[in-house]
Amino acid sequence: MTRRTRRSLLRGLGTVGAGAVGLSAVGGATTRPGPEPVVLVHGYGDTGETPWWDVARGYFRDVGYPDDAIHVLNLGAIPGTTVDSPEEYATAVQAALESVSDEHGSAVDVVAHSMGGLDTRWCVEKLDGAQYVDDLVTLGTPHQGTYAAYLGSLTPGGRDMRPGSEFLTALNDGQLAEGVAYAALWSSADELIVPSRFAALPDPELSSVASARNRNTGLQEHVQLVFDRAVFDQYAPLLD
Repeated sequence: MTRRTRRSLLRGLGTVGAGAVGLSAVGGATTRPGPEPVVLVHGYGDTGETPWWDVARGYFRDVGYPDDAIHVLNLGAIPGTTVDSPEEYATAVQAALESVSDEHGSAVDVVAHSMGGLDTRWCVEKLDGAQYVDDLVTLGTPHQGTYAAYLGSLTPGGRDMRPGSEFLTALNDGQLAEGVAYAALWSSADELIVPSRFAALPDPELSSVASARNRNTGLQEHVQLVFDRAVFDQYAPLLD
């Protein structure tokens, strides 16, 4: 984690503290946008127990989500070990979505970071996970791959995230899932998505459904996309 990211994380933790006593960020989202529960999906090498996900939970609480409507998926217990193929993790994502949907009796919103967005897209587009999902927001997901993934070429996940990989070619087949509202958020300063615009949904996927959009968030680092309040305030209204 860079010095800039550590400073941003500390600011985020401070905002959560304010939210806990009912003080939302100035100019930020203040009300829960929709009734669906939310599932948060981490990415490559991460787990649901790293501190930035606690910050994200705090933002959801701040805008009115009760604790039982915030579900953080954990695909592995040890940071650095969650490096398998998104195709493999998609099965676990689907099981979680089905469970949360059954528990709440409703569709589910998903916010997925990094490779977690690929896990979720495979779930909703290649399995039958679309039936459980209302809105899907991805944060810094390499929808078109990332050349930084060559550094992880010894792992299945790293190989699948390389531009032009067999996995991405199969995923980006020109059609997103009908009935799911997609929003791909990407940062111009994302050091792990190279080039950064590869975190945007490609065409013709983007135009295959009416409810898909790309949005540039500004100048956040890769992990910062999870805990930056300004980013949360951009996507929270989309979870309607």
